[in-house]
Amino acid sequence: MTRFPLRHSALGLLLLLLAQGAAAQTHYLAFGDSITEGFGDDSGRREKGYPPRLQEILADRGVTATVDNFGLGGETTAEGLSRINGVLNQGGDVLLLMEGTNDIGQRLSPESIRFNLAEMARRAEVRGIQVIHGTIIPRYPTANFDGSNRITGAFAGEVREMAWEGGRGLVDPFEVFITTPGVFDELYLGGEDRLHPNALGYDLLAEIFADVLTDMDTVPPVTGLVSPEDDAQSVPAGTAIAIDLYDFGAGLDTTATTLRINGADVAADITGDATRQEIRYQPPEPLSGVVFVALTARDQASPANTFDRTVMQFVIAGTVFLRGDIDRDGRVDGADLVAFAVRFGSQRGDARYRAFADFNGDDAVDGRDLAILASNFGGNAS
Repeated sequence: MTRFPLRHSALGLLLLLLAQGAAAQTHYLAFGDSITEGFGDDSGRREKGYPPRLQEILADRGVTATVDNFGLGGETTAEGLSRINGVLNQGGDVLLLMEGTNDIGQRLSPESIRFNLAEMARRAEVRGIQVIHGTIIPRYPTANFDGSNRITGAFAGEVREMAWEGGRGLVDPFEVFITTPGVFDELYLGGEDRLHPNALGYDLLAEIFADVLTDMDTVPPVTGLVSPEDDAQSVPAGTAIAIDLYDFGAGLDTTATTLRINGADVAADITGDATRQEIRYQPPEPLSGVVFVALTARDQASPANTFDRTVMQFVIAGTVFLRGDIDRDGRVDGADLVAFAVRFGSQRGDARYRAFADFNGDDAVDGRDLAILASNFGGNAS
């Protein structure tokens, strides 16, 4: 599981506990928005959200701690920045900082979100309060913005980099939630709410925090910033590929990282140490079409936590897509058929109508459009 970077490690928290005395309590300040506050939690539960659950789990694991809930529903990081001094002035040992969901919903820039979070962390540290950053949880697939979680995933990379650069701890709910099978069906409110966990989701969120605070490592290496950005369009054919890879737990197995381009291993330039690797690749020949970049890696935990997935895809400038390739992944396949089926039978003006499924542009998604998709089924972009 992610934890304090190896440069400081969980030893820093252990020394803090020893300095306070064996009977003292560690005082955690859980700061964030409605997901910290506990919106959508079990109505029969008096204290909601992950903080009270975290305190209970820590107690079960033999850790004496108090976890105060300073979540505020609807808050952006700019609003959090204006509020945090009052929280920090109350005193505490460790700030658990997880915020940014509402910023993304309001299309605010990643640079401003990162600045606000970094300033909150700085204000805590000048008061002698340690900081643990938290990535935010994924957005429900039908969210009104970023249902694909490309932006939220990129923001997770920003938070990881910020934690590493500051020598701070990291809790990674995004990584755990996004890789949990059935997460959106089982751990989210769903329905009209497309952002919040249900009671089971808050249970998992508390466990993720607890694992970090009790030095349990079950999360694989994670990516930070990547270039080109995921889903980038009109990328120059000769572009270089850059990925930063982090591990906040037992550390990276630096011999086990491999880069794949369109399914083939490539000889990338990989530098760094057990906390962070920089992966760089300059294609010897121009790239074309839709490019899929995957990465395999593992850490030094026992058993090892492994990472093996596509980390980005991008489209080379001049690529021509076949009609029917709704998701623009360079091929017309079952995923496009499923997306088309949702819009089938709709007309312009209907809530279900979308122009991307109206291949012939006649303001209706009907059998003629299905015939176009079928004629290109199995084909690739050029």
